[in-house]
Amino acid sequence: MKIGSQNNDYGAEDYISCLTIEKRYCDQSEAGGLQNNKRMEFDPSLSVEEVLNMWKEADEMQAASNDRFTESHELDNIGIMNLSSMNLTDNNMPSIIQRAFTEEKSKCVGLILRDNALTSVGVMVLVEALLKTRTKLKYLSFSNNTAIGDRGIEHLVRLLQKNRSITFLALPNTGITDHGVRLLADVLCGIGPNSSCSPLEKLHISFNKSITDESIEVLIQILEQNKTLKTLALQHCGLSEDARDRLRQVAAKKKKKKFSLSE
Repeated sequence: MKIGSQNNDYGAEDYISCLTIEKRYCDQSEAGGLQNNKRMEFDPSLSVEEVLNMWKEADEMQAASNDRFTESHELDNIGIMNLSSMNLTDNNMPSIIQRAFTEEKSKCVGLILRDNALTSVGVMVLVEALLKTRTKLKYLSFSNNTAIGDRGIEHLVRLLQKNRSITFLALPNTGITDHGVRLLADVLCGIGPNSSCSPLEKLHISFNKSITDESIEVLIQILEQNKTLKTLALQHCGLSEDARDRLRQVAAKKKKKKFSLSE
C-alpha cells in the first residue's frame, strides 16, 4: 500500500469526469426552482394588479431556475450529473432523483452533490429511491454537506449492502463520528447477519474532526480485511500522530493499495 498525501479530496472527485466544475452562487430563491411552490405573503395594502405582477415575477423566476438546472446540470456525455454549490436542500431530492434516474434515457453513473445543504433526510430519500430503481450508479459525492452525520451513514450503509455498482463514495466534512466509521467498517468487512462486503474501491472521509483515535482499531480492521478498497482518504480528521503512525504501518503491508493519510 502506497502512502500518499493530498490537501483535500476534491482532486479525487475530479477524476470522475472531464467536466470543469463551476461553482454557482445561487440564493435560496433560485434553488427553489426545484422545490414545491411555497405560499407567498403580501402586504395587504397592495393593489390586485400589484399582487398579480408579483405572482408573475415569481413564476418567471421559478421557470428560469428550472431552465438553468436543465441546461447547465444535465448529464454529461459519460453520465455524470454535477450539482455542486447550488444551495440544494432535502426538498430538492425528489427532483434530482427524477432527472438523474427515472427520466427516459437517463444513464446517470455519477452524482456529485458537493457543497450543498443536504441532511440525513435527503440521503434517506435518495437511498430509498436507489434501492427501488435499477441503476448503474458508480460515483456518489456528498462532500461538504455538514448535517448528514452518522444518521446519513446508516442509510448509505443500507445502500452499500445491496448495491453492487457503487465503487466511489466521497464523504469529506459531512459530520461523521467514530460511530459512523464503525458502521462503514461493518459493511466494508462483511460483518453482520446476511452481510457481504461492499465492492467499494475509493472511500473519502477526510475533514471529519469527530473521527478520533477511538476509530483506530476499526480503521485497521478495514485495511486488513477489506479486499476491494484501493483508496482510503483520512486527511484532517481528529486522529493523533500515534494513531496515524499505526495506520501507516498497516498500510505499508498492503502493497497493492494506495492509502491517503495526512494532516
